[in-house]
Amino acid sequence: MDRETLDLHRSTLRALTGLMSQWSSLDFQRRITAQCGLTLDPVAVRALYGLGIAGGSARPRDLADELHLTRPSTSKLIARLAAAGLVERTSDAEDGRGAHIVLSADGHRTYEQLVDAGIGLLAEATGGWDEAEVRALSELLTRFTEGLQSGPRTTT
Repeated sequence: MDRETLDLHRSTLRALTGLMSQWSSLDFQRRITAQCGLTLDPVAVRALYGLGIAGGSARPRDLADELHLTRPSTSKLIARLAAAGLVERTSDAEDGRGAHIVLSADGHRTYEQLVDAGIGLLAEATGGWDEAEVRALSELLTRFTEGLQSGPRTTT
């Protein structure tokens, strides 16, 4: 890899690290929940996002994997979300021993509020951009994320 390409990758890595750090920071997550009039901790916010993106339902172990939590921590999180009326536990239709965590009606509303707040923050951050730039960012981030999901390439 030549020096110019290496510098470009370093700059991109710094920007991505900064983005992830800022977006997942406690202060930023509190800003989002405050805009929604909610008092959710950042892990609960991530859980609601994860469930919403997954179509409103997930197995507890899949939620744990998505959130990088241990099974006991996930159980406690699910209990907190259920006590707040945001999720319900249902039986797995395919495996009677298993369970699914499903967003309740309030959970769906809360998820939508969080998405709206996130969209508002994105719109604010890209306020001076033209539509083509915003579209390019969206397309490139989608391609980048898909590339990460495919896993590292092995070289021989």
